[in-house]
Amino acid sequence: MSKPSPKGLLQIYKKQLLTKNKDLNEKYLQIETLLDLTNTLNSLEDLKTLFFNVLTLSSSIINCSKGIILIKNDVSNIFDIESVFNINEIKIKKQIFNTKSSFLKRLNKDKKPFIVGEEDNFNHILFKSKYALISPILNNNSLVGAIILIDKETRGGLRNFKKNDLKLLDSISIQTSFAYQNVKLLESLKKSNDLNKNIMSSITTGIININLFGEIEFVNKEALRLIKKDIEEVVGNHYLIIFEKDEQLQDVIQKVESEQERVFETEFPFKPNTKNISVNLSCSPVFDENGNFSGIVIAIDDLSKINKVKSTFKKYVSKNIVDKLLDNEDSLNLGGTESDITILFSDIRGFTSMSEKLSPTQIVKLLNKYFQSMINVVFKYNGTLDKIVGDELMVLYGVPLKNDNDTENAVKTAIEMFKKLDNFNKEITKRGFEPFQIGIGINKGKAVSGNIGSEQQMNYTVIGDTINLGARLCSHAKSGQILISNSVKDHISEKHNFKKIPSIAVKGKAKPIEVWLYTHKKKSNS
Repeated sequence: MSKPSPKGLLQIYKKQLLTKNKDLNEKYLQIETLLDLTNTLNSLEDLKTLFFNVLTLSSSIINCSKGIILIKNDVSNIFDIESVFNINEIKIKKQIFNTKSSFLKRLNKDKKPFIVGEEDNFNHILFKSKYALISPILNNNSLVGAIILIDKETRGGLRNFKKNDLKLLDSISIQTSFAYQNVKLLESLKKSNDLNKNIMSSITTGIININLFGEIEFVNKEALRLIKKDIEEVVGNHYLIIFEKDEQLQDVIQKVESEQERVFETEFPFKPNTKNISVNLSCSPVFDENGNFSGIVIAIDDLSKINKVKSTFKKYVSKNIVDKLLDNEDSLNLGGTESDITILFSDIRGFTSMSEKLSPTQIVKLLNKYFQSMINVVFKYNGTLDKIVGDELMVLYGVPLKNDNDTENAVKTAIEMFKKLDNFNKEITKRGFEPFQIGIGINKGKAVSGNIGSEQQMNYTVIGDTINLGARLCSHAKSGQILISNSVKDHISEKHNFKKIPSIAVKGKAKPIEVWLYTHKKKSNS
């Protein structure tokens, strides 16, 4: 074989140089594109845009004809389709991908990119391809997704991928993994900030946050209501401008600024405009992670609203109990505790037949007047009105607050209820209405008491066998009668004229129950 001529050698070298130059240009373009991709990914703040850019740019760099990105669902082991390129998205979405899938199984095990060729049987019916390049998206070394590039495009047609393509996609997936972690972190922080803002906005206490320069950075809805300004008028302005008419509040803020200690004022004359509002005011310094003073947070409780709540609460329990409950915040939490209680049930006898003769309006008016009279007696003896069910009253003693005279008070309540009933009946019979007749049952014992329900809607009540027996005693009591159990009789004074009567059979009890009877002197036979 003859050696090439000098001219031939020159042509060979020229061809080799051109080939190397072409390779260098390709590598340069790849590196340049990779740098652009890195910069792009680092600037993205949402996952949808991130995956679109990754798939678009990686497909361009590696010259593939199809592509797809799968991301693991937050609540399952299924990988959702996040981005597609040149693939029928409607058809592909019918497919379920998980780590039991052949390529995802391998990816989950090795955490490394790999090339799929004809011998690997990747001819997925939806992809309609024999060649694929697959690389993981990782988060703390856990598989969270996959970049799948399909069919490399060349002048000679579709070909399998090469090792250089594998290295490129590996670099892209590493950058994607970092970007994914950053975006997830940003999303988490945003959710946390949004949650904090939502909490601050929804609470009934007015919140105002003032920065180091005296500018108001945050104000919630309740504070805006008290200030009587829109958020645009408040946020960004100095507190001296917003509270220019309230010199007392200015003095409090400046005191906290100088001394950097919390100031709490009760019944503070808050003056956001021309009119004073009585509030409880808390003004506290805020410090950064290094312990440096960074601002002030003001909390304002409108006492007019608190007083309204107290007034409403007093419709259900006596004033003394309201005041004690509001002093003891734990008593207002969800949950139940076992307590020794006394329970009183009062029921109108023959009410159904009575109501059939009256109009609904007449019934409501009579019941309201009756209940008003009875409940006044309940509150007089520090009972807690648990509920009104139809024509029945259920009253608690010993919960939520305990008193040494709870059982005695329950009996006094029952006796006085009959006295009030006499007066009530005198009044309604003059107007042509039939008199009311009631029976009362009282029991004492252990029961679970507390706030039952949810944080949004709760009901203070009691449950247990003690309650059931109290209800049974009431149902056995005839008109004008008070029936009490042994446990009640043992805890009341002898002056009450109760006499023992034959034991009664009660549903749910194996043995008859010993019962004591008090008969109202003006009882009517029913």
